Amino acid sequence: MLAVILGNAVILGWATYGDSALPYLEAVERFVVGVFVVEMVLKLYAWRGAFWRDGWNWFDIAVVVISLVPATGPFAVLRILRVLRVLRVITAVPQMRQIIGALFRAVPGMGTVIGLLLIVVYTSAILAQQMFGEEVPEFFGDLGVTLYTMFLLMTTENWPDVSDAVLEHHPHAWIFFVVYIVLTAFIILNLVIGVIVTSMEAEFSKGRWEEDQELELVQHNAVMDRLSELSDQVRRLEGRLRDQEDGEGPGEGGRVAAAVGEAPADGDDTHPGPGSGGGAV
Repeated sequence: MLAVILGNAVILGWATYGDSALPYLEAVERFVVGVFVVEMVLKLYAWRGAFWRDGWNWFDIAVVVISLVPATGPFAVLRILRVLRVLRVITAVPQMRQIIGALFRAVPGMGTVIGLLLIVVYTSAILAQQMFGEEVPEFFGDLGVTLYTMFLLMTTENWPDVSDAVLEHHPHAWIFFVVYIVLTAFIILNLVIGVIVTSMEAEFSKGRWEEDQELELVQHNAVMDRLSELSDQVRRLEGRLRDQEDGEGPGEGGRVAAAVGEAPADGDDTHPGPGSGGGAV
């Protein structure tokens, strides 16, 4: 499927030349669309309800449906959406899906940083318009033009042209430009990059973390099974010890009773009664 998607991308690019090979390219394109339809049918049959739980499958089926819409009449505008089929490379390569997933997960963090950036740009635009609007109206004539100029300064694209035009009237204006560029281009934009990098690290570490959790679960189960076996052995040993103690108990009692019964007989020989004692005396 990856080869088919890449081949379709080549066909879409080749078709922009509009040469004599265009009819053949359209025939190959119809074949590619047929392959995509068969793929979707097989996925729906194999996965059934699980197919709709994956967002990438929604994207794939939307691309296929757009490809089936006739490119004539009111739907002719949808013909330009054929280029979306090239984006199916993302769904075919797992590493690309991870990157896109990381970007989507970074949106909340990026939104906060971008909001901060917009506040700085808007505030700086108002200040610049008030300070330089009269002398340099081509760059700071109104708020709209000033916002566009501040965006150019943030990208550091041709910013010396803007600064030189202002420095002719305000020699100390370089302080404003330097502070603004350092704050936006070097600090806040790097915060956006940091948020994206952190999200990507978390996304790529997620798979390794799941593997570690599975390995720990296997090891935990093995340890618990071994402990259960040892517990069973301990219970069996305790049972045997109790059986031995119960079997040895009566023998010990008989030996004690015999010793007690023999004591009077021995006493008759060594300790005679009164009658015997009198005769002896």
